[in-house]
Parts: sequence; C-alpha cells; structure tokens
Amino acid sequence: MISNPRILIVRLSSIGDVLHCTPVARTLKEALPACHITWIVGKVSADMLRYNPYIDELYVWPREQWEQAMRSGKLKQAWRIWQQLRCYFHGKHYDIALDIHGLFISGMVTAASQSVRRIGLSQTKELNSLFMTETAPVQPAERHVIQRYLSILKPLNIAAADYRMTLITPPAANDFANDFLLEHGIGPEDRVVAVNPVTTWAAKNWPPDYFAQVIREISSYAKILLCGGPADQAAAAEIIKLAKVPVVNAVAKTSLLELAALLKRSAVLVVGDTGPLHMAIAVGTPSVSIFGATDPLKFGPLEAGHIALAGNTPCAPCHKTVCPRNDLRCLHSTDPATVIRHTLALLCKPPA
Repeated sequence: MISNPRILIVRLSSIGDVLHCTPVARTLKEALPACHITWIVGKVSADMLRYNPYIDELYVWPREQWEQAMRSGKLKQAWRIWQQLRCYFHGKHYDIALDIHGLFISGMVTAASQSVRRIGLSQTKELNSLFMTETAPVQPAERHVIQRYLSILKPLNIAAADYRMTLITPPAANDFANDFLLEHGIGPEDRVVAVNPVTTWAAKNWPPDYFAQVIREISSYAKILLCGGPADQAAAAEIIKLAKVPVVNAVAKTSLLELAALLKRSAVLVVGDTGPLHMAIAVGTPSVSIFGATDPLKFGPLEAGHIALAGNTPCAPCHKTVCPRNDLRCLHSTDPATVIRHTLALLCKPPA
C-alpha cells in the first residue's frame, strides 16, 4: 500500500455512531501520517467532526433531505441532491473508501466515489456488500461497536487497540458554556451534574419520576443541569415539576457543540443510551448510564471512569425500539437509589 493514500470514510449518522467511528480516523493518521482523509457525513451529526484534527476534509451531504425527498416521492429533488454528491466526487481519485455504515445508501455513496478499493464491514444489511470490493472480517471477541468499526482496518493490515473517541469543542462553544452557567448562578468552582433524560427510543427511556428522585437527592451535593433537544421539552418539564428542587434547564437551548461544552464542564452525566452519553465519554466527563433495551457491552463506555447499569431481566437486551411487554421492566429494574449511589461515588471521587 502506498504511504500517502487518499482515503474516504463513509459514516453518515448518527451522533453516537459517528463518534464511535472517530478512532478509525485517528488510527489511520497514526499508521499513515501522510494519508489524506475525507469524511462524508450527514448534516445532523456533522458538528461531531467539524474540528477533528485527524480529518483533512469534511463533506456534509444532506442525506436527511435526500431520504425525505425519496419518502415524499420528490424524485427530481432527490436526484439533484444525489448529483451534488457525484459532482463533489468528480476528480477526487480516492485510493481507499471505508464504508463504516453498512447500509444500501452508504454503499451507493461508497460506489459513487469510484475508489480503487471499497472496504465494507462484514455481516451488513441491505445488500451493502454488493457495492464493496472487499469486506473486513470480524471476530467474536470484537463485541463493542467501536471494535467492530475498527475491524474495517484489517484489510489494510492496520491493527488498533486504542478506543478513545475524538470530539473537539471550539472556543465559541466553550465560551457559551461558561457564560450560560454563570447566567444561571453556576461559577467555575461549582460542581455540576448534567442529566440527559430522553433518548431516541421509548424502550431506552428511564421513567421521569426516577430521574426526578435522582435530581432531588443529588441537588444537595451539586448544581443540576438538565440537557436535551427540542423534542425533550415536555419530558424535561415533567421531571422539573416532580423534582421540586432548583434545576438549570438547558433543554433545547444549545447546539450540539454547545451541549458538548456543557458536558465537558460537568463533573458527572446521568443519562440513558443516547448521543450525549458518547459525547460525554469523548470529552472526558464521567457518566452513569442506564441501559434497558440495548446492550452496554456493545454500546456502553469502554473507558474507565464510567458506570453502565444494565437491565436485570431475562428479556434484556431486546434491541426493540418499543418494549414488547409494554412495561419497561428492564429499565425499572435499575432503581434510583442505585443511580444515586454511583453518581455520588463519581462526584466525590478525587481527580486522577
């Protein structure tokens, strides 16, 4: 293999998965310092890569608009969006393309790059392998999603054992976080526990009253910062009402990078299996995460300093977006007292 290849990484979404793929870019740069890395990503997750020092070129393709146009039958609009991508690829001449997404659409993107070698993950869905020139083998021991993504480097004879993710917050985001906290009476010396209560799946959402109990107890030891996106506002309002203690509500008031900066400023994050968990891990903030439908051994933290609590029921993890039993028994099996105990342990732990 040439020492300075032009390499394309295709991982379009989501926030957590994009971050889980960042060790691939770092490992490539460490093994091949002269390589040129381009990453194709969708708009929603693009900020997770915006300041990544291991990426030479970032191309944000509106995959979300393309899918919406396809679903709505707006084929001309979808075609124009696709043509934008093809025009971007014109004259790029990639030596290697790594499809770390494994879907039909990512296979189309990878094939459109006309890379000499198109390497995909094994055991993918939606006929993704048809677009590849080769697929990377995966071993049973590679259980975690980061390990699986790093397996794509095997055909390049590049080994990886460093699973750290990369997320850089720019000065503007850091300034926002400091100013936001000061505006709400939180100074540089104050301890902050961030709470991000909502995930993208109903089967991953710990009950609001459980979060309220945790907040009520932890508020005696630290300032409480409630985080989330626009769709989380109703749940946040319910939790604040139930908690009956002062809470700084940042839900729907930040960009992704501003949220990352707030998490970096926090001492601990209490959260489910969702994007902000992986953002916290990437910026070095300890976390207590509550897993139900998904497997923490596959999607949870790999680094030290984090507590992942798994559902203690025979049906977990089911990997269903909605609880098949309609009672969320896996999530209820993790009680607030357990989360409080682990949160306080991390909060009171002396810095390393």
